[in-house]
Amino acid sequence: MARLGWRLTASATFLILAGLALHFGLSGWTAKSVTAGIDATGRSSLVLFSMAFVASSVQRLWPSSISQWMLQNRRWIGLSFASSHAIHLALIVAMSFNFPEPFLSEQSAGKWVLGGVGYLFVALMALTSTNGAQRWMGMTSWKRLHLIGSYWLWAQFALTYVGHVKKGPKDFYAPFLVFTLALLVIRWVGHVRPKRPLSPVGG
Repeated sequence: MARLGWRLTASATFLILAGLALHFGLSGWTAKSVTAGIDATGRSSLVLFSMAFVASSVQRLWPSSISQWMLQNRRWIGLSFASSHAIHLALIVAMSFNFPEPFLSEQSAGKWVLGGVGYLFVALMALTSTNGAQRWMGMTSWKRLHLIGSYWLWAQFALTYVGHVKKGPKDFYAPFLVFTLALLVIRWVGHVRPKRPLSPVGG
């Protein structure tokens, strides 16, 4: 499977925006429809994040053409996640201005802080997802930033779905929480017990 580069990020962004355009075209611009858009982009962000988060572990544990493609395109999958999450943030901002209550009153200060730091990591990781940034920062600092950022974002997803499960419907949100928790297990197992050397990639 080929390395797609920026075409992957552009395609993912287009599909998310097209889906939202269809959604709002059918549902209108209401508090309910914007909330649904926020939830949907949160899930698209989770899917894209998960692919980048476990790409190397999946290649070590279950090598295949798909896992190799994920690893080769990990940089642009990560940038696709950043794009999805930027759209997610734009909808949150729109919700805050257009339909502030009860949306704002339901958000805790801790949630805003956790999310704000998360978005800072998203921005820093996206801006440094180039070979030039790696050379400028040095691989040790670059890896530290992306390691801490990726675990912070994983924790943010996990806590978000813990909250969703508590509020319900549990049958809908529980699988997303289980999926998020499984990502951490796959990543740890893949790094502790590598089965074979990874093929060198530039992403």
